[in-house]
Amino acid sequence: MKTRDLARLVVHNLQRMRARVTMTALGVVIGTAAVVVLVSLGAGLQRKTQESLLAGGALTELHITPPVNFQAAGAPSGASPGASEDFRYQVLDDRVLTEIRALPGVGAAVPQEVLMAQTKVAYEQLEGYPTLVGIEPPDLARLEVPLDRGTLDLRRGQVIVGALVAERSLRDPDTFNPYREVPQPERAGAPDLLGETLWLHVTRIAGDGTKLEKTVRVEVVGVLAPVGWRHDFTIYLPFRDVIASNTWANGTRRDPGRQGYAQVTVKATSIQHTLEVEETLNEMGFPAMSQRQQVEEANAYFATVQAVLAGIGGVALLVAAFGIANTMLMSIYERTREIGLMKAIGASHRDVMAIFLAESASIGLLGGFGGVGLGAVVNVVINVIAGAISAEQAPAGAIAQGRTTAAYLPLWLPLFAIVFATCVGVASGAYPARRAANLPPLGALKYE
Repeated sequence: MKTRDLARLVVHNLQRMRARVTMTALGVVIGTAAVVVLVSLGAGLQRKTQESLLAGGALTELHITPPVNFQAAGAPSGASPGASEDFRYQVLDDRVLTEIRALPGVGAAVPQEVLMAQTKVAYEQLEGYPTLVGIEPPDLARLEVPLDRGTLDLRRGQVIVGALVAERSLRDPDTFNPYREVPQPERAGAPDLLGETLWLHVTRIAGDGTKLEKTVRVEVVGVLAPVGWRHDFTIYLPFRDVIASNTWANGTRRDPGRQGYAQVTVKATSIQHTLEVEETLNEMGFPAMSQRQQVEEANAYFATVQAVLAGIGGVALLVAAFGIANTMLMSIYERTREIGLMKAIGASHRDVMAIFLAESASIGLLGGFGGVGLGAVVNVVINVIAGAISAEQAPAGAIAQGRTTAAYLPLWLPLFAIVFATCVGVASGAYPARRAANLPPLGALKYE
């Protein structure tokens, strides 16, 4: 039988039982839509998590600290850890920093100094305890940290604040208490810190236990753009200002260039070079921490989640498959004499099977297209509702972090859903087609 003749015959047969085909296809539509929506919800959650992890160039950043060498000074090689408490550290000094910057795939190696003393940041009646990090002025640009307003050029007595410092890190102590069960009053809006003066109250604990406090006045010269990562909650100061504050708080002066930096951020030139740079740093003896492993673990987790959600949606398709099989079996009983006549005039087993398989596949194909369309509409409704809920629950003055997308439809999903629904149709029609093909011509012609 020619393909054109087969197609015409299938269309004619489906039109004859239009109502039954429509009801059967609706079952496939619902099952396909369930698969599309559930997998889209999993993909949307995965995409949101990846955006959070990759924001601000996180995937190309690696953080290294000087590792502990458990071999005691003067102890023989192979001495067990703990043989002496006189541990030595491998120094992460300027010489090592120069070697790291010369590695293939490294775009920048930026030393940072965290202000270790307890420091309260105050602005007017607001106060808080954000992370304070010292960095050389050109290094923020090398880390490709996005700037919203102001400048990245830091000078003595100046700071650059993260996007959410004003909103999340500074609170009115008279009205805010995180330990109270009573809901806290909503803030009218986050203050604009650009050009404003902040007061840093650095606390030092003396040897006798008494507390001393030093107040440092700083000016905000830049506000970073929101990236959804650690930069949002950090205040950056000039490197030497933090060294001076740590020296005052600890009572000892340290020269990081010779004695070693406490932390260095290595920026890879691209995502493709991140793994290579990470392996090289590990070989040099500096364990590197990056977001790459978190991204890989998240992808593996969400792949499992999507498979489970697709399986749940597939239950509806399984029910639809029984509907297709039932429709085709009923069609055999109604068309038994027609099948016998086809065989009597020369139709082979293969021709009869092709007709029924093509009809069941067509039902699955129609249901697949309808299910993809219905699933896309449901995704739009879910995203609209999620966006409205997110906007309603967002605190006043919150900085927009992008459109909320609860359900994301990957490009491969519609094609997969249509092909899968068609395969379900073929599988459902396999038994009815085999049964129709095995009908004896003479017995089929005599069937009443």
